[in-house]
Amino acid sequence: MFVFLFVLLQGSLVLGILRDCDMRRCHAPDLKEDLEAIDFIPTTEEQLDTFCPPILESLRCVAEQIEDCTKMDIFELAASENKTVSAIGSLFLNLGKFVIDVCNKETDLHKNYIASISCFKDLVLQPEPTMKCHQEGNAVYALYANSLELLGEKETDEVQGSERWCMITAYTLACFSAELQDNCGDLARTTFVDILKRFQSLKWNECSDIDVVNLRTKFLDFLELEDERRSIYSEVFNSRRRRK
Repeated sequence: MFVFLFVLLQGSLVLGILRDCDMRRCHAPDLKEDLEAIDFIPTTEEQLDTFCPPILESLRCVAEQIEDCTKMDIFELAASENKTVSAIGSLFLNLGKFVIDVCNKETDLHKNYIASISCFKDLVLQPEPTMKCHQEGNAVYALYANSLELLGEKETDEVQGSERWCMITAYTLACFSAELQDNCGDLARTTFVDILKRFQSLKWNECSDIDVVNLRTKFLDFLELEDERRSIYSEVFNSRRRRK
């Protein structure tokens, strides 16, 4: 999420109405370089004390520039009937709330983050776990789609393309969550899932309402996981709220 902030700050984020927003006033090259030096993931109280004030100031600057550019504040963007505009506003609101909570030493998120982030960082910076999970997701989805075809339930190519992207992403996240459980413990995993829920990660991966239903039922059943693993995967698959 800190990476997303600095894409905004560099003015290179092309998200619909934001492509014409001038973020030069918000550029923070020194802060960007300092965060790059720690792979954009602060892991100690001291690092958070150092980085939180300038990060929060950068977020305020970006919010002001977006409002000046679009003539709507972030809350208005999030409430827009335009799904793309609403998604941008919601993502920015969630990013701001996440940073505020991580920086507040009294919040549960801050305490859980500090307790688990070092192990999480060690794991996430290794390419093997994520690559393995993504490869597994591709293979499992191919078997799942083939089983549906054998049952006469084959979807159109367009629907199947959307479903494939959604389910492979969901599987990759759930598999990584299980890796976190095995390597870093329950707190790291539950903190990761909390962050997924905050950012509605599956929503950003184009999971439609029917994809979400199938993900939680047909696909989860197809995996035939033992109870503990099924619970871990189910928690990730349920991290995307259905639209009301």
